[in-house]
Amino acid sequence: MKQRTIRREASVRGKSLHTGVEVTLTLKPAEENSGIIFRRIDLYNRPEIRPSAESIGDLVRCTTITSGHVKVHTVEHILSAIYGMNVDNMVIDMDASEPPILDGSAKFFANLINEAEPIEQEKDRSYCEIMKPISVTRGNRSMIALPYDGFKVTCTSSDDRGVHTQHLSLDIDPDVYCLELAPARTFTIYEDIEELLKLGKIQGGSLDSAIVIKGDKILSKEPLRFADEFVRHKILDVIGDLALVGMPIKGHIIAVRPGHALNAELTKSIVSAYNDMKSGRKKKPQTPVGPVVISKEEACLDIKQVLNMLPIDTPSY
Repeated sequence: MKQRTIRREASVRGKSLHTGVEVTLTLKPAEENSGIIFRRIDLYNRPEIRPSAESIGDLVRCTTITSGHVKVHTVEHILSAIYGMNVDNMVIDMDASEPPILDGSAKFFANLINEAEPIEQEKDRSYCEIMKPISVTRGNRSMIALPYDGFKVTCTSSDDRGVHTQHLSLDIDPDVYCLELAPARTFTIYEDIEELLKLGKIQGGSLDSAIVIKGDKILSKEPLRFADEFVRHKILDVIGDLALVGMPIKGHIIAVRPGHALNAELTKSIVSAYNDMKSGRKKKPQTPVGPVVISKEEACLDIKQVLNMLPIDTPSY
């Protein structure tokens, strides 16, 4: 497959989720092998940040990337749309530190990319191919990357009470992304809102830009867009955070209760394994985490088989 950029500029303006400021975001074409570049046009010399595993900063309810003293917050939704739409090279101009939250999904960003018209370039695309299982675990949360000829995400999500448990598995391409994932909105637990405000977060949040879960009730400006909208948004975030690998992934990502911190750990582990493979270094074998058998039928595993592969004692859903 060839690398892709966009044919023309396209802009959107709105309020940021955590800082609450108005921001204009403009997508611009970029040359082959440029990658994705965030440019803070509100700062002196218009500094640039290239999203990468090394640039990962704050991970409290969003993903922040940094370069020196320059930061861009909450990059996961715009990066998810770029990655999901198979765009490799792009400049993102912003006149503030955080993209607009819009409706809390990636739908507007996906539409903006379509408006800018993705086009093929001359050079071939490079891939980060998962050659062997890579896993990360935090308590009852776990993720594993498996070899796979394509890009697939399987996710099980639930809150700390084990409520709103949802499961979904999708092979990702631009059509699937636009229809099945981009419209899924971010969500939060009602009891978490006060603490987030104390941390200086969600200053621009409202029911226009997020779903709030209060007990068994769903507080939303409009009905749920999917019966399983929560797990779809989790997959959206996983895709955006894995964009920090720096190139498209060939692999099957299996996630149980993922979050930005765990996504970042997997991202760094994938980059480390890729760099070791490129340099020919052999890493010391890790402590066995249980039987992991990879076969051509791996893509057909049901959820119970998937959970048995993960290196944690996961609850039965």
